Amino acid sequence: MPPTAQAPSPNNMVPSVPTSTAAPHGFLDMLPHILLLLTVLLAFFPPPFRGRGPLFVVIVTIVEWQAFAAPWPANDGDTRGSRYGLTSSWLFLLPVIERLLVHTPERDFWRIDSEDDLTQLSPQQRQRQQDNDSRKPAPPREFSLAKIWWSLALFSTPRAVGWNFGSRRLNAQRIERRKARRTREEKEESENAPVTAFPRAAFVAAKLTRAFACYLVWDAVVLAERKVVFPADMAWAWDGATLGRIAYLDFLMLVTTYVGMTMQFETVAALGVALFLSQPEDWPVLFGDIAECYTIANVWGKYWHQYIRQPCLGFSHYIIQKLHIPGRSRVAYLIHLATAFFISSFFHCVAVGAMAPGFYPLRSVILDFTIFFGLQPVGIMLESVVIDLCSRRRSARQAKKQQTMRREDGAARPGPQQQQAHEWASLLSAQRICGGDARTKRRLRVLSAMFGRTVGYVWVICWFYVTGWWFVRPYIGVGVVNWDLPYSILSKLLIPGK
Repeated sequence: MPPTAQAPSPNNMVPSVPTSTAAPHGFLDMLPHILLLLTVLLAFFPPPFRGRGPLFVVIVTIVEWQAFAAPWPANDGDTRGSRYGLTSSWLFLLPVIERLLVHTPERDFWRIDSEDDLTQLSPQQRQRQQDNDSRKPAPPREFSLAKIWWSLALFSTPRAVGWNFGSRRLNAQRIERRKARRTREEKEESENAPVTAFPRAAFVAAKLTRAFACYLVWDAVVLAERKVVFPADMAWAWDGATLGRIAYLDFLMLVTTYVGMTMQFETVAALGVALFLSQPEDWPVLFGDIAECYTIANVWGKYWHQYIRQPCLGFSHYIIQKLHIPGRSRVAYLIHLATAFFISSFFHCVAVGAMAPGFYPLRSVILDFTIFFGLQPVGIMLESVVIDLCSRRRSARQAKKQQTMRREDGAARPGPQQQQAHEWASLLSAQRICGGDARTKRRLRVLSAMFGRTVGYVWVICWFYVTGWWFVRPYIGVGVVNWDLPYSILSKLLIPGK
């Protein structure tokens, strides 16, 4: 029988982390992180030569491993948050590795500087146009400042916004905002009015305001997490108290992840635009529309951040191409999912595993993340099969209905008076129900869509409630809930004298 949650006691809480007493670290302890930054910044700078990709991937992997093993920042006290932040650099390393291994960046990638781009094309059409388009810009000259700038720009965009291989959805958003900005500038120029910098200043102010709001929410979540009594051994137990705590912790971890990543993104966007390193349209929102989260596939593919979408697709497309698997088959879809979630599981294990010694068994970290990320393709494929079956059943009903109507049209028709009476009865019935046949069909379609989405929302909530605990548990185990923010504004306001 699984253990149940115990009464609040010190033994049932994650132990507090003492202030760091480690000896000061020297320059050599910080050197791996410095070398890692320089390595990835310069990864795209050398001219393409045979074996460049594998060579730099080996170098980046070795330096990254040394950075993970480095004693700085210390894995105790108030430096643990900084250590986790550095171990999470894989979000930027993975795109570098994929672009070096699977592509020749100088040949395959270029910036989109006009609205006449490739964002509305399918990947196959895009590839054909890339191969045949003589208008694509020439790669930057080797060993030039332009090549350095190009390399830095390619490294700094995990989502590939503004590049020919980026997400069609994100690039479409960028184009619309770019058109709006140019229209405004042309209008100001035609009216002989000076082009104002206010839109840039307004963008920076909005981003900083949003980042500050996220910081306040994060502060509130940290205070809320510390009041939670964790389940004994952080295990499932089929009693109401434990199930309620698990749901609450899942929600708090979701909010923490969302506001933490959003705060970082908004701050970097504000700095990039304020320093004239980028335009406001180069920063589409990090997370999508939450209303789209009525399937697991939409949660990961449309709502969640897209930092690793492009590199994962690059690897999976390469596998599918080498195995000669049809691109739109269910097997290809499964390979896309398995590749993405395997990569995500591996790097989460590495990042959190670096925080685990002395706090949470490394074996449990690997097992928990493997279960969580391994279940996601299963859920997506399951709902895909169910949706496909429902669509086929609906299509079969419609085909049968049309067949019946055609058969009735071929049969003997009633007399004129009977037919007119039948039409009047149908019309009056429809008007009594919803005010007309067209409105009836429209309202039925809306109600059907609302019902389907409601079922989808319930399904998604239940799915992540059950599977999310395997994602949350390693973070609680390594003591994330005890990490302090640099400055707790709410603590100062709610707890005077603290």
